[in-house]
Amino acid sequence: MLCLPDNLNSEELLNTIRELSWDAAKIFRSYNQKIKNSRKLNIRNFETGPVTAADIEINELIKNSIKNKYPFQQWEFLSEEDKNSDKNRIYKSKWVWIIDPLDGTKDFIKETGEYAMHLALTYKKEIILGIVLIPHKNQLWISLKGQGTWFENQDCLKQYPINKKNKKLNEIKILTSKSHVHQKFHSLLEKINPKEIKGMGSIGYKISSILRGDGDLYISYALPEGTCPQDWDMAAPYGLIKEAGGYFTDINGLDLKFLKKENYDQSGLLLASMNSNHLEICMKISKLINN
Repeated sequence: MLCLPDNLNSEELLNTIRELSWDAAKIFRSYNQKIKNSRKLNIRNFETGPVTAADIEINELIKNSIKNKYPFQQWEFLSEEDKNSDKNRIYKSKWVWIIDPLDGTKDFIKETGEYAMHLALTYKKEIILGIVLIPHKNQLWISLKGQGTWFENQDCLKQYPINKKNKKLNEIKILTSKSHVHQKFHSLLEKINPKEIKGMGSIGYKISSILRGDGDLYISYALPEGTCPQDWDMAAPYGLIKEAGGYFTDINGLDLKFLKKENYDQSGLLLASMNSNHLEICMKISKLINN
């Protein structure tokens, strides 16, 4: 049985999330620079990357919508936009929402369409509900613990993702970041020698592409001295692919962990796929790194 706080009805919760997600889609469209009366992005650049007015507005939409709908629920929030104040925070609740209001901000600014909104509900650090909104494709991806993964349009018409594959390394299409591919990563990709390598924006966008069958393997390779994805980047996409029967692991085949005491980093070499031979792929890539 699905575990929710205080016997909260899952369909009621999903309807709340659907409503705020499509409201977020409207906000994203209102910043479209091709529209005559589009709103100003007010881009600010930080060490971790750009932040726009859309990031802030959707962050507040998510938190306020959930708080107003469920004022007596004892859950907490971890958002990318609150990361500085939450850096050393100890969460007292078993229930924590992990939010990335705009994953792929650079792609949002450039209007490539490869951006997403991420939202995940965790219970005792386990993903219970995963949400990835892809506004450009009019797709709302949903995973619910024990009930699978699917995507909807605004009419709530459900479509389910693909089944597992069983491809060899040289047959796969690898999805990577556009901007975080360092020299060691380039060397590894050359050793793998896959059928195709494609850089994409948001992690949620990449994972949904795998679920649609438009890619086979996502690789994130963060060096110790460099930047790396964090919980808000990975939580919702992780929920989607895991509940669909796929994998999102480190190079040793171990599942990702969230809300770790030391930090929110998702460092090292991480792989996501719908391949039934995922663990074998991990082993082969590990050997290539060490050669």
